Amino acid sequence: MTNDAETRQEPRAAPAQDPAPTSAPPLRSADIVIIGSGMGGGTLAYALRDLGARVLVLERGDYLPQEPQNWDPWAVFRDKRYKPRELWRDGDGRLYRPGVYYWVGGNTKMFGAALTRFRREDFGALAHHDGESPAWPLTYDELEAYYCTAEDLYRVHGHLGGDPTEPPHSRDYPYPPLPHEPAIRALSARLSDQGLHPFHLPMGIDYRPGGTCV
Repeated sequence: MTNDAETRQEPRAAPAQDPAPTSAPPLRSADIVIIGSGMGGGTLAYALRDLGARVLVLERGDYLPQEPQNWDPWAVFRDKRYKPRELWRDGDGRLYRPGVYYWVGGNTKMFGAALTRFRREDFGALAHHDGESPAWPLTYDELEAYYCTAEDLYRVHGHLGGDPTEPPHSRDYPYPPLPHEPAIRALSARLSDQGLHPFHLPMGIDYRPGGTCV
């Protein structure tokens, strides 16, 4: 007769099981899919918002965190804090770090906010050193009203008539130009004294009291 203590086996631990598979994201359907939430994609989505269509914007980036480094030029430009850590190859196969930003809002999260119009001649055929740029299928005059709509949307601050190369406008910018800082104001005055034509760049910045730009 054997001893029960000798023959009794300890219960085996249950074999480890794979974690339950995560559920797939729900399928979404849309009438219009826009890839990228930058200036082009974001503007298009806004323009389509009241048409009754289901519009889906796909963006690979996250929301840009609001932090002190947003206003630190060393962090933004020298340390490239907000640029992707990836390398591209140029036409000669050399690696370089692209000047792109993957955030909701695309490159507009870090661009200088200058919103100049194309010149009227830009829409026609133009001869360049390396060849001819073909004409657009549209003219400046056909798009001029849409420029006005976009300048309203982006609350562009500017002054019509300061830039001698500016194309015709059916109206002035919706908001006055941004004030110069003292050093720029002095430089602008010296340039004007020499017969040159410094002007305020049209800027898409919400400079109104209580504006949404940070």
